[in-house]
Amino acid sequence: MSNGSDLGLRRGDGRAARVVRRRKAGAVLIAGAGLAGARCAETLRAGGFEGRVILVGEEREVPYERPALSKEVLAGEREASALALRPPGFWDEAGIELVLRVRVERVRIAQRLAETSDGRILAWDSLVAATGARARRLASAGATPAGVRYLRTLEDAVTLRRELVPGARLAVVGSGFIGAEVASSARARGVDVALIGRGIAPFERILGGEVGRLLAERYRAHGVEVRLGVGVAGFHSRADGHVRAIVLDDGAEIACDAALVGVGTTLATEPLAGDGLTATDGSLPTDPCGRTGVPGVFACGDIASAWRPSLGLRLRFEHWTSAAGQAACVARTILGEECPYDDPPYFWSDQFGLRLQHVGFRRELGARRDRGRGQLLPRTLPRRRRSSSGRAGREPPPRGRRAPAGARRARSARRVTHCAASARLWTTKRPGQRPRHRQAEAEHDERAHGGQKADGGRLCARHTAGHGRSIVSGLRPREYG
Repeated sequence: MSNGSDLGLRRGDGRAARVVRRRKAGAVLIAGAGLAGARCAETLRAGGFEGRVILVGEEREVPYERPALSKEVLAGEREASALALRPPGFWDEAGIELVLRVRVERVRIAQRLAETSDGRILAWDSLVAATGARARRLASAGATPAGVRYLRTLEDAVTLRRELVPGARLAVVGSGFIGAEVASSARARGVDVALIGRGIAPFERILGGEVGRLLAERYRAHGVEVRLGVGVAGFHSRADGHVRAIVLDDGAEIACDAALVGVGTTLATEPLAGDGLTATDGSLPTDPCGRTGVPGVFACGDIASAWRPSLGLRLRFEHWTSAAGQAACVARTILGEECPYDDPPYFWSDQFGLRLQHVGFRRELGARRDRGRGQLLPRTLPRRRRSSSGRAGREPPPRGRRAPAGARRARSARRVTHCAASARLWTTKRPGQRPRHRQAEAEHDERAHGGQKADGGRLCARHTAGHGRSIVSGLRPREYG
C-alpha cells in the first residue's frame, strides 16, 4: 500500500496520508440494467474506475424508476419519458457502454466470458449479477386468456393503463405491494376493482394481521371489493378469447374486463444457475460486500441473498433502498474498498391516500434464527407538508426539483424512526401531536448507548435487528388511531 508520498498527499500535521490504491483498469460486466445495475455502473465511474463498464439490459428503455409503475404511471400522473434514472446522454458522457434489448444467457466463469442473446461474446474481469426478478406466472389456473396482465416492466404498465378506463372492472389477484398499489391507482381512475388474496389480510406475511386488517378496511372504504382467503381456480373467456371472469377456488366468479396478477416474483438467475452459485431458493448468496463464492463474481439487488452481520443471518430483499445500497457497495468493493452493506431493511408503499413505511426485520417471518419479539407497532401519523425551507404547512417544491438538504433532513427525521426504541417513543404519542423525534433520539442514546449518538445519527441497526416497526401515515390521523 502506498504511503501517499508519491501522490503528494499530506495530512494536517505534514505527514504523508495513507490512501488505498484503487483498481483503475480491466472490464466490469454488469448483467441487468435495473436500479442495482445502473447504480453499480455509475458508482464505479464516480470512484475513478477507468476500465470498461458494460451494462447489459433486456428491456428497450434506459434504466428507469420501477416503483412508479404501479403508482404514478398507472394513475396517469407521470409519463414513461419522465421515469429515466439519469438524463439523456448521461451514460455516453460517463463512458458506460449501455447494451439494451439484450440479456446475458450464459456465463463461462473459467474463461471469464459471457454469451448474450444476440450472439455476442463479452470478456470480463469482474462480473456483477443484477438481473433481478420476473413476475411469477399463475400456473395453477390453466391457460391464461387475453386481458390477464402482469406488471414488472414499463411496457407492462403502459399496456395495463390502456385497460383502466372509467367504468371498467378490474380483478386484482394478489394482496401484496403490486396488487394493493394497482388497486389504488385503478380506483383513482374511476375503475371498479375487486382484490383477491389467499391470506386472511393484506400484507399479513410482512406486517401481521393487525396492520393487514386496518388496510383491508381502508380498501373497502375506497370502494374496493375485497375477497380474502380464496385462490384462483381458472378463467372464463368471451367468444373473442378475452377474459370476462375469474373463477375462485370456492366456486364464486368475479366478473371483470381485465385482470392483474401480482403473486410474487421468480428470480432471473439462469445465466449462473449451472455454476453452483445459487442457493436452494434460486438466489445468489453473498457476503456483506456482495462477493459470491467465486472470486471476481458479485451479486446485488433482488437476486442477492446477502449476509447481514447485525442480524446474524442471510436475507434477500426486493426493495429500492436495498438494491441501491448493495449496488454501491459492490462497486466500491471492486474498486478495492471493504464496503459491507448492513443498513436496516426499509420499504414504503403509497396506497389509498396512505404512506406505509416499515423499518427493521421481523425475525419470526422468515428468519433462520428466532430471537427478539418482532412485534409490530402500527399507528397513523399526520402527513405534514413542508416547503423547500423545511417549514410545515406549505406546498412541497414542484415535481422534478430537489429540495435543499435541510428540508430533506427534516422529511427524513419525520418519516423514519431513529431505531426500534425511538419508534416506541414516537408512535405512542397522542393522535395529532407532533412527535418530538429529537428528544426521543436523545433519550434513546442515553438509555441504550451511554449518551453516544447511535451510528452517527442514522438508524440503529443493533436495535432494529429483532424488532420490525411499521408506521402508517395518512391524511386523517384519528381515523385508525
